[in-house]
Parts: sequence; C-alpha cells; structure tokens
Amino acid sequence: MSNGAFATTPRTCFLWGTVIFLASLAAFLSGLDAAGEIYFDETWYVPAARAWLQSGEMLHQEHPPLGKLLIAASLWLFGDNFFGWRAMSALFGSITLLAVYVWTLALLDDFRAALWASALTFFNAILFVQARIAMLDIFLIAFTSLALAFYTLSVKETRSTRRSLAYALAMGVSLGLAGACKWSGFFLLLGLAAIQLLVGLMRLWRVRFDDPKADDFYTPGALPAWTPLNTFLAFVVAPLFAYCLAYLPQMIRADSILEFAASHRRMFDIWSGHSADHPYESLWYSWPLLWRPVWYLFEIKGHDAALWSTENPAKAIVALANPIVVFAGEIAILVATLRFLARREQNSLIVAVAFFSQYLLWAINPKGLEFSYYFFPSIMCFGPALALLFFRGPGVWGTRAALGLLALAGLGFAFFLPILAAGIGVSPASFELRIWLPSWR
Repeated sequence: MSNGAFATTPRTCFLWGTVIFLASLAAFLSGLDAAGEIYFDETWYVPAARAWLQSGEMLHQEHPPLGKLLIAASLWLFGDNFFGWRAMSALFGSITLLAVYVWTLALLDDFRAALWASALTFFNAILFVQARIAMLDIFLIAFTSLALAFYTLSVKETRSTRRSLAYALAMGVSLGLAGACKWSGFFLLLGLAAIQLLVGLMRLWRVRFDDPKADDFYTPGALPAWTPLNTFLAFVVAPLFAYCLAYLPQMIRADSILEFAASHRRMFDIWSGHSADHPYESLWYSWPLLWRPVWYLFEIKGHDAALWSTENPAKAIVALANPIVVFAGEIAILVATLRFLARREQNSLIVAVAFFSQYLLWAINPKGLEFSYYFFPSIMCFGPALALLFFRGPGVWGTRAALGLLALAGLGFAFFLPILAAGIGVSPASFELRIWLPSWR
C-alpha cells in the first residue's frame, strides 16, 4: 500500500475514479465535430435513432434495441448534430474506463494497479475510437466491463452476504443490458456462469486440496452468497429481466407483448441469411495479430486523391488497437491462464475466462461475417491482466516494468493519433509511416 494521494482508501479511490471519468470524458468529447457528417456504421444507427424518435419504428433489427435507443436518447438530449450523434458513446466510453478501474481494484486491492490499468486501457486506442462514433459496440463494451467489475466485487466480498448478492445481481443486470445491445454480450455470461458451475460441482463433490492457498479460486467455505438460488437469480433472472426491459418501448408501441417474440423472429431471419462480402471483414483467429483493422473514415478534402498532400491532409479514423498493449496483453493472458492451471489462482481465472469467453465463441459464428472490432470486449481484459503480472508482489521491478510499458503505450498512442482522430489529419508520408502491413490498408 502507498501513502498520501495514492493510498488505497475509499475516499482516495472515489476521488481518483471521478478524475478518470471526467478526464476521459473530456478527451472523448474533444474534436467530435471533426467528422462533420455521419460515417461508417453511423449511417445505419443514426437514421435508426431518428426513425425511433419520429415514429417509434425500430429499424435494423439484426441487433437488439438498447444501443439504438441510447443513440436516440442522445439525439433527443443534445440534438440531431455531431454532438448528439456521439455524446452517448463518449459517456459510455468513460463508464468503460471507470469499470476497468473498479475491476482492477477489486482484483488486486491496489490503487496504483487500478490507476495504471486505466491509463493503459486508455492508451490502447480502441476505447478512444469507439467512444467517438455512434455504433453499438461501445455500449456492449461498457456493460461487459461493468459486469466483470461487479462479478469480481461479489466473489471478493466475504464479510457481507447481502452486499455480495447485490453485486451479483448488478452483474446480472449488466450482462442482460450487454446482450440487449448485441447478442455477443451473452458470451461473457456463459464464461462467468461456467466458473460458478465449476465451483458448484466441486462443492457438491466436496473437493479438498492438499495445499489450500488464500488465493485459490475454490475453497469449500468461500462465496457464501453464491447459493444455488442466488446463482440462478444472478445468471438467469437478473439478465433476463434487464434484457426484456430493453424491448419495453417496442412492446408499448405495438401494444402487444407478442412484439417481443416477433422481434426475435425477425432477428433470427436476418442472422440465418447470407451476408455479402465486405472489404474489411476478417476471421476470428486473425484478430490477435491485428491483421485487418477496419477503416471507419478516410476523407480527402475535394474527394480527389490527387489533392492529398501535406497542405491538404486526409481525415482518417482506423479501429486499430495499440500494438504495444495488445501483444503485451496477450502474453499476460497466457501467463494468467498458466498460473490458474498451475496454482489455481482466482484472479488469473477471472481474467482468463473474461478474455477467452468473449473471443473464442466467435469461432462458431453462424453468420460468418466478422470484423476485428468484435475482438474489442476481450481487449478490455489486457489492462487488468498486465496489472496482475506487474503488481503481484512488493518488489520494485514490477513497478518499473509497468511504468516503462505505460510510457511505451503512451508513445504508441501519440504516434497513431493522426489516424485515430479525424481532427488531426494525416499526410501521405505520415500515413505510410503508420501503415505497417499491406493488410492495414
């Protein structure tokens, strides 16, 4: 533990959490007007939000409604303009960063580690990009990150059964809201439920280890709040309630509860159809290599490539994660997996399951059309995973290595910023400097 402004006390944690939220919100809101017109998938979801506000009709029903309703709420609050289109995304980007902070704090009970993981997550770039575009993914990422924070708080809470249950129910609501943005939000529910199923089976079989440890993922007397009933409430009732609640506006408009079933039938029809090829599509196994990032915007003033120059830079936004953070984070995930298998560490299990459950299930995607930004919820695990690696003990080597990685990540973020923020602009020479692979074009 550290002293002074960096002591792990409730007051300090709250104050720094507020700083993280407000500072990131200011960063996400800055320069939203650089892309003056809707771009990439905003061309789907902003018109859907407009239609909902004008007539109550829900367009583009290949996904559940919550994300579109949140964009509509943003338009209603702030107007049909660049700020109204993207303000809610910025807000949920800051909520995501705050959730990563709380999740890491719950894992390690180390304020320094939580602050560091939040900074590293910001420098990972993809949160910065997604928080500045009106797409559904930022809402999904926010709710899954909140679910991980609440889940970890619940399993770490051993003094108050009531508080642990409250955290578990909050996790369930968050998972339901994630699924109400995109069905892939339920991937994490399956992963976390698998942990609890494993613990339940071990309790039933009365498993004992010869060398029990304080950080074991399983001890017979642990998790007093996770009774079979409470587990059912947290993983079934709470998510289902939150998910159904997102359909309430549609059911009210249709004046029928049967609209819930009809909406899902339309979704199933869309997902069972064949999707056209897309120039930026990629397969799940290529995402950890950052092989095919998606260009959200590339615009030259005058719309003529011959005019692109240092004096007339292009507006560019690519959904490219920071390679420094990604490759270091993937190593940390592998270390966490090995530490769980070898030492049964609870923290390592949570982080590894959070990553793999949100990633590997894309291997059985029935629709086939996939994009690298489907990997982004898993990328949110890298900050906490690396914090587990660097802040494990009292030695100074971990802190120094963590600060060195954070500095490199910050430099990487600054280096790629011209192709992350449309307001900066990128010249032909600057563009070539940042395009490391032919597949990045």
